[in-house]
Amino acid sequence: MARPKITKGKTGIGNFGVGVMPDGTSSTLRVLIKPDGFHFAPTDFEDLVLPTINLSSANGTAYALSVNNNGELLINNKQLKNNLQLTSSNGKKFNLEVDDDGNLTTKEVANATG
Repeated sequence: MARPKITKGKTGIGNFGVGVMPDGTSSTLRVLIKPDGFHFAPTDFEDLVLPTINLSSANGTAYALSVNNNGELLINNKQLKNNLQLTSSNGKKFNLEVDDDGNLTTKEVANATG
């Protein structure tokens, strides 16, 4: 089911919450926000495009997540290469790797600093 094209869309606010009328008629009012939360349909997001997702750490460091034309994940425009790096509770860094059979292995990163 595709989201209706909004041609003469209207919004409404009342004791029911906040609604939208995608085709501009009061008989098709769909309430989106009620006191118990948001009520979106999956079709509300079917054409959503997010070229970049910007995140900030607790100390304010900014990070941008995106995908290149090959579908590879980028963090701050840098491609993640072949493995995932994890940090243990005592600060040691490890590369997590997967082989062609799906087996996971770890290898401590030499001379890694926190």
